[in-house]
Amino acid sequence: MNRIPLNGCRADVLAGYLQALGLLRALATQTDPDARLHWSGDVPVLHTCLARDDLLTWLTEAYVPAPIVSPWNSGSGFAGNGKSKSAEQALAEVRDSPEPRFSRLREAILAGERVVAEGRRRGWGGKKDELWAKEHKADVVGLCRATLPDDALPWLDVAVTLTLDDLAFNAIVGTGGNFGRQELVKTYYERLLTLMGPTANRKRSREWAEAALLGREDVPYLRDTVGQYDPGRAGGIHSSPDEKGDGFANPWSFVLVMEGTLLFAASAVRRNAASRSVEAKPFFTRATPLGHGSAAEDEATKGEQWAPLWDRSAGLAEITHLIGEGRAQWGGRHAASGLEFAMALASLGVDRGLTGFRRYVIAERLGQNPLAIPAGRVTVVSRPEERLVGAPYKWIARLNRMQLPKGVATAVRRVEREMFDLATGGGPASLARFVIEFGRLHEAVARSGALRSQIKPYRAESPQDWLATLDKLPEGREELWLAAGIASLRDDGSKSGPPIRSLLTRVRDTEWVDAPATGLDLYGATLVRALAEAHRLRMIAISATSANTGDDANPTNEPAVNDDATVRGVQTAYPHGQWLPTRLVDRFARGEVDDDLIADYLRGLLALDYDRQTKVKAPLPPWRTPDPALSLLLPFFGPDDLTFRVLDRTTGNEVQHKVRLAPRPEWIPRLIARGVPAIADDALLRLRLAGLPPVVSRLTGASPPTRLAAALLMPVSPHARERAVARVCAVKTVPRDTDQSPETPEGGSA
Repeated sequence: MNRIPLNGCRADVLAGYLQALGLLRALATQTDPDARLHWSGDVPVLHTCLARDDLLTWLTEAYVPAPIVSPWNSGSGFAGNGKSKSAEQALAEVRDSPEPRFSRLREAILAGERVVAEGRRRGWGGKKDELWAKEHKADVVGLCRATLPDDALPWLDVAVTLTLDDLAFNAIVGTGGNFGRQELVKTYYERLLTLMGPTANRKRSREWAEAALLGREDVPYLRDTVGQYDPGRAGGIHSSPDEKGDGFANPWSFVLVMEGTLLFAASAVRRNAASRSVEAKPFFTRATPLGHGSAAEDEATKGEQWAPLWDRSAGLAEITHLIGEGRAQWGGRHAASGLEFAMALASLGVDRGLTGFRRYVIAERLGQNPLAIPAGRVTVVSRPEERLVGAPYKWIARLNRMQLPKGVATAVRRVEREMFDLATGGGPASLARFVIEFGRLHEAVARSGALRSQIKPYRAESPQDWLATLDKLPEGREELWLAAGIASLRDDGSKSGPPIRSLLTRVRDTEWVDAPATGLDLYGATLVRALAEAHRLRMIAISATSANTGDDANPTNEPAVNDDATVRGVQTAYPHGQWLPTRLVDRFARGEVDDDLIADYLRGLLALDYDRQTKVKAPLPPWRTPDPALSLLLPFFGPDDLTFRVLDRTTGNEVQHKVRLAPRPEWIPRLIARGVPAIADDALLRLRLAGLPPVVSRLTGASPPTRLAAALLMPVSPHARERAVARVCAVKTVPRDTDQSPETPEGGSA
């Protein structure tokens, strides 16, 4: 077998891709059934028993054109009414030509003329310039299927599909084989006559073949239309610096393109019920205005053609099966849009052996002429982060079926853009932008009265470890972790207060509300006040519940003054959440992080209903002694027992001492209103009463009071709280196996 790189058939334009498939189809069916093809990047490599010169000789002297006819189109030459003179002339010349290679084509043309004669006999003719009446087009196509030779049916299956409802057309060949004023069959006949007709220049035909297959660049082309398949040349003469010789059109390119289209036959498939069917086109989807330079939301697009690439040689039968099946599955069904197709590639929802796809967006340009615009190459590779966006996309898909206000529609496009970038290799950066944009979209829906009655807030189907992927970001990790720590806060079933999502967003359980409970939306400028207010509201709610029930779920070792749990202290901390290192919480309390980025991440994670703890280790800023006020107050805001080694004054020996600390209900409001001194003395007193003697008598904080109140909402490990106690009291900590984040410098002690 000879390996021949087809440099003139590069897949970066649809024309080149179809040329390569068309050459393989013709070669395998006419002279070399063992011919095979694979792709090296965008260059097809042909495996054939023919040498390069023999291949060119066979193509120019022995190739038999495919029998392609379109009796259903008025401009295909079959009308015979003089309205399409050039088409009628080309058809007549091919039909009457003695060229032996036209024998199959002549037979198909004669069968097409019988279709026209029979259709007119049955009264299916149209008015004026129309060949057929619109109501009888489906009848004509059915008659074509019954009358045309079998080898002419592949073109029928590509151009027109009979569904139970109507006719459907494959955008890869326009409207039934017609692009605006260009009738493909007419152009096909004219190109064949140029290459094989009685006045054909055989030497020039071989040169064109070398240019089409091997990429020869010194051959002048025809001054004629190129069509949609090579949009860089489709504008005509002097429209592009790529113009060669006298024009753009290479006759062999067009002929082989038509051969290649025959592999993309569509079919009618049933949907939902036996009484309804739609057209199924191989690797063809609705257009997604993302991922290419000409993307625009208001452009007239016909759809997207995705062309498979493979790096091991495959024969015609394999390729025909591959394209005929057209399998690209995402979410348990065929990908219906360009975005879903990209996500199918990222989840390996296509046949094995494929290395990538070339994407072509078929859109109207140059008036109303559709062009196949190259929109890049997407590699087939598993991207685990794609699975994270599956459930949110289902919510977005439901949203897309509604009449969206302009602002919400714009927000949807921004989210889908990040999903497309993620599916095509954007990595953690795209996932981070997706989280941010999804939060903005969710907020936009929450503000729309028209939409809130049609769609519920998003709820996660199952916990997802967003941090495992997002933690790979080169920057912004501290802000991400702070946001994740807050968003992950959860109550248990036994006793709970206001959920963090209900406090900070326009969601209550499964319903929308007019405003967050805090009265503040999450932005950088409002983040600290919103968190502090959320903490205050939660403390009020839980304190009221405890006072009414007399229940003290978090007793201290302090002797009870009375039976009122609010006097003894009420634990308001969430029992579940992603633990944060104290040094990271300290940076937030001091205002040394990006509040805008935290707010963006937090809004997104709350919208995504994030509640997963991760095994990824949190970022650790350089060690320094935390704010003394944070060390004093942090031990009171956590649900777990704390264990220390303290000195027994009776025996003089160290003993283990277990204690559970809880704040008074008024601490957070007083802290916000009057600062650390307003509660410091009370906190020191409660430590002494709990058997934890402070080593200081008075404390002030380096952090702004409101930021400190917000920071105390964040979850830290029990050992981190014990270390905080050890910084202000004469106690020693007991090592814990659960301590995953060192809170002290290397070699230091608690």
